[in-house]
Amino acid sequence: MKLFENFPIEFVYGFIAIAGGVARYLNQYTQNGKFHFGLFLASGFVSGFSGYMFALLGQSLNLPTEMLYIMAGVGGFTGEQTMKFLLEHVTKKLT
Repeated sequence: MKLFENFPIEFVYGFIAIAGGVARYLNQYTQNGKFHFGLFLASGFVSGFSGYMFALLGQSLNLPTEMLYIMAGVGGFTGEQTMKFLLEHVTKKLT
């Protein structure tokens, strides 16, 4: 019996996205030396959402699974810039 046999892949995308956001926050922490737990949690939440949305974009484009993992991590790391890109992409599709 596999541990994550029936585990939805979307949770994996979200976890990878949060990890990307945590990596970005810790990278900023090493540069400026100020750690705020509230900002850390907020960064993880925003990163999880944006990375998950970016992975769903890749899924809608029928990209390979490996690319979806990459998109989730990069989307989480870049955070709000990812959401701006997605908004532009959707707006172009609608017009």
